[in-house]
Amino acid sequence: MPNLHAITLCKCVVHCVIVPDVKFKQNGLGHKPMGTREPFITLEDVTLRVGGKWLLPGTNWRISQGENWIVLGPNGVGKTTLANALMGQTAVVKGRIHRHYESSGQDRGHRIAVSMAGSEQYHRLYAREQFNLDARHFSGKVDDQTLVADLMGSLLNTRDNTCNNIINALELTSLLTKPVDALSSGEMRRFLLGKAMLEKPLLLILDEPFNGLDAAGRSTLTGLFDSLADTGTQMMLITHRLEEIPFCFKHVLHLNHGRVHWKGLLHDFSGSIVQPISSTIPAVEQPGEFPFLGDNRLSEEDHPDPHILIRMNAVTVRYGEKVVLDGLDWTVRTGEHWAVCGPNGAGKTTLLKLINGDHPQAYANDIRLFGRKKGTGESIWDIKADIGYLSDEFQARYQKRMTGVDVICSGFFDSVGLYRRCTPAQLEIAHHWIETLALEAFADRPYRQLSFGRQRLILIARAMVKSPRLLILDEPCNGLDDIHRQRLLNTIDVIGQHTRTSLITVCHKAGDMPKCITHRLQLSAGLPMSYVDRFNHSAEPP
Repeated sequence: MPNLHAITLCKCVVHCVIVPDVKFKQNGLGHKPMGTREPFITLEDVTLRVGGKWLLPGTNWRISQGENWIVLGPNGVGKTTLANALMGQTAVVKGRIHRHYESSGQDRGHRIAVSMAGSEQYHRLYAREQFNLDARHFSGKVDDQTLVADLMGSLLNTRDNTCNNIINALELTSLLTKPVDALSSGEMRRFLLGKAMLEKPLLLILDEPFNGLDAAGRSTLTGLFDSLADTGTQMMLITHRLEEIPFCFKHVLHLNHGRVHWKGLLHDFSGSIVQPISSTIPAVEQPGEFPFLGDNRLSEEDHPDPHILIRMNAVTVRYGEKVVLDGLDWTVRTGEHWAVCGPNGAGKTTLLKLINGDHPQAYANDIRLFGRKKGTGESIWDIKADIGYLSDEFQARYQKRMTGVDVICSGFFDSVGLYRRCTPAQLEIAHHWIETLALEAFADRPYRQLSFGRQRLILIARAMVKSPRLLILDEPCNGLDDIHRQRLLNTIDVIGQHTRTSLITVCHKAGDMPKCITHRLQLSAGLPMSYVDRFNHSAEPP
């Protein structure tokens, strides 16, 4: 089990269960002695099922009124499955979940019982928006858009102090007139978390809510959670890291090997339960042991190639009156590895979409990729042929009914889905990447049944199978436990230091930055951009 340190932010959207309102007495539930609190939710000898796999057999767990729990554990042990069971969205094949708030007899109006912000809900929102987009094109209403305000509905009508604090702290007002598909990854998370909190559920489930937030956003969210606990909303926080845990979380449920491994008070959670991370990470092969790299391997005779991969001249992107990028000049050469830094909403995600061909305003700007100006007759497939790409949005888009190894093989053809037969040589390369990222145990399983973190690793392998000239990684460590995160960073360093692939990465935490990064592009919303020739790995990314 890894050393659980350092929270980051989530991939989320909201799904709700409505039950009558439960009005808690001020300063009541949160201050009773532990043994005297009334039960809130109880799991009694519960076993869950996902597909053909049984998880958390014989689980007994009680959440008392006023308690906030942290759920810890490595990728794939059942953390999100447990959350879905509390939502009523996962099959309970044995035992029973008692929701005591349904029969408490307390004063009730109409209030949401459980609201969840997590990766699966984000995927559902993305799928719905893609369906709406297709319907608009079919009906000829291509100018119609779903705004953030449309999804907020009536949540903004009740403006008490709690609501105002949430809206102001997360700067939700500035997002209301934005189309949902124009939100940056950080803005999307702010919106989804704000929506979840504004619903004032009895239980708020937070699946890695800090992933992708800048330092200011993480600090703001931590304060909001502490304030929300005082209003009677209980919370369950799913995470891989203990750093920056809000003060209001006092209890830990630790899962490992598909079972409950430990439960109790946070201050009793022993460090002896957790093995040192260095003792659990298999060594990543050196480039000599990567025979599948072929001509992409960097030899000792190679010198940095001055060939220009990307050149942007006075690039500007705006949505109505909102200017996201203003006159950006930027050049990336072979052998350079760039970190794109800046606060949420500064334009980082937009910049990556301009490169990858997923942004329509790319063709209204002077952008050259691999020596060719965009909009001069190249197809989208020509652009993607030399680029490996990973982001939260792409992961949400890639929800096909296929195995993990088929997802990896689709990277050879830049397709979402596998529609061509791979050659024996391509299959060999795919299986080498499966071994490199330690994916053997679940590569043949249905991709959609894998945890978020394991899907992430599958998509990393998909991005690398074709040995791209440019590898773009938007928050690559989101959703990964310490072991998988460190193994991934080690692998990225081998790619960056010993192959001809150049890297562009976005992350908000110094510990998630690959050591091979050499240059930085700093973006600041409304402020000039600055460049740093050599990246300072000891500093926290802005």
